[in-house]
Amino acid sequence: MPTQKATQDPTRDSGPATAGGPVRDPAHARPDAGAAPDPRTERNVAGWRYRIVWKALQGDAGPAARPAGTWLLAVPPAVADDPLVEGCAQALTAAGAAVVRIAVDGTTAEAAPPSAALVDELAGLDFAGVLSFTGLDERRRADHPSVTAGLAATVALLQALGAAGRTAPLWCVTRGAVAPGADEPLLSPVQAQIWGVGRVAALEHPDLWGGLIDVTGEWDAATADRVLGVLAGRGEDQVAVRPSGVLARRLARALPVRHEDGRGWRPRGCVLVTGGTGGLGAEVARWAAAHGAEHLVLLSRRGADAPGVPELEAELAAAGAAVTVAACDVADREALSGVLAALPDKWPLTAVVHAAGVDFSAPLTGTGPAELARSLGAKTTGAALLDELLGDTPLDAFVVFSSIAGVWGGGGGLGAYGAANAFLDALTEQRRRRGRTSMAMAWGPWDEIGMAAHNTEHSAQLNRFGLASMPPASAMAAFALTLEGEDGVVAVADVEWERFALAFAYNRPSPLLADLPEAG
Repeated sequence: MPTQKATQDPTRDSGPATAGGPVRDPAHARPDAGAAPDPRTERNVAGWRYRIVWKALQGDAGPAARPAGTWLLAVPPAVADDPLVEGCAQALTAAGAAVVRIAVDGTTAEAAPPSAALVDELAGLDFAGVLSFTGLDERRRADHPSVTAGLAATVALLQALGAAGRTAPLWCVTRGAVAPGADEPLLSPVQAQIWGVGRVAALEHPDLWGGLIDVTGEWDAATADRVLGVLAGRGEDQVAVRPSGVLARRLARALPVRHEDGRGWRPRGCVLVTGGTGGLGAEVARWAAAHGAEHLVLLSRRGADAPGVPELEAELAAAGAAVTVAACDVADREALSGVLAALPDKWPLTAVVHAAGVDFSAPLTGTGPAELARSLGAKTTGAALLDELLGDTPLDAFVVFSSIAGVWGGGGGLGAYGAANAFLDALTEQRRRRGRTSMAMAWGPWDEIGMAAHNTEHSAQLNRFGLASMPPASAMAAFALTLEGEDGVVAVADVEWERFALAFAYNRPSPLLADLPEAG
């Protein structure tokens, strides 16, 4: 069970901390924390907000656009008879391509380094492309329950192809990992992890990566033609094949805010913040206390033992909020259930901000099931448990902190992190389609706190490439502004597009940015 400590002592000084240690001296906390944002700051950060849209591609590829040569089908034993697998195999054969199946079982697949047997098998084959159905396998690994067999198998396959020296394009197929239409159900946030890994793979392995194809609906001749057209080369690498046609994923500006007069969500009652003693969580807690939250429940692995907690408690209490700090692993069902059950009736739970996460990066070639689990645990399992345990509890807000790594890949070394954050974005969309409140904020780098702040060399490189670190006060102004909007998933980043787009697409063109004028 979690250990808890409650306080309402307004006499102590302030100071935040972040996961992995304090990032600012508590004696030098921002004096404007929680204050109303400067209108000039709001105007500036309004331009930091982006969303994903889906563009219908005009016309089908036509009978001449067909993949040729031999294609490998990477199929986990658990989905060997899946109609989607069978449909693609038959379509390729009917188009004149040869098909060779290889089995990749993610329940046992290792990575970093990949299986020697799989590497040898791939090295001994001659093929023009790989179509992977590994992502369809949603079974959990026994050794790392937060990791699906499909995700582990996808990473292992990518590594094995690289180790075998193969550069034929790898395409990954999912079912319901994305939902282009507002009324379309999102079937599988778990399979969305494949899309998160794939966006990073496109940056780390531009010569090997083919793309992502999501297919829903009944398999028919039209669907077969569309899939074959994508594989033959339409210049798109993130597509959804639907009965209405082929849709391509694009980055666009976020919609204008809904309530320009500030009538959106305002904290009241109890607000629960996971990762609440870390840098970003502490900023959210300050903001919530300043805007009306009566009770703040801050969860983190270390709880009251995290650096800077006494000062943070005193600052929040001085703002008028009761504070409970709980040592709780949000990926632990029993511990999280205990925290929720112990919430006092005096302050009903009205909002959740899920800011928990682990600072971890590694190239995909060095990412195995253990590394995947490290990134996925608190972020994905914690979010899924909050969604499940709260059930139909009426909430004013359910906000998850994700990352641009899940939206456009972010950069090298973020494969596992991209998978975790793509799950959060997909869970947000799924909740909204179930009629529940939900919003995901996919953050770019923050200044002083967060992952980028822990690695000054990486932060400097991001700045050189046109991705600036956001001052906490400005980021929180963007947080408040985004809460007023209508988009479910919003990427928030300070991007100088002329420089960033050039670096981002240096080794591989990125259709994702094709319709963003600033990136042209």
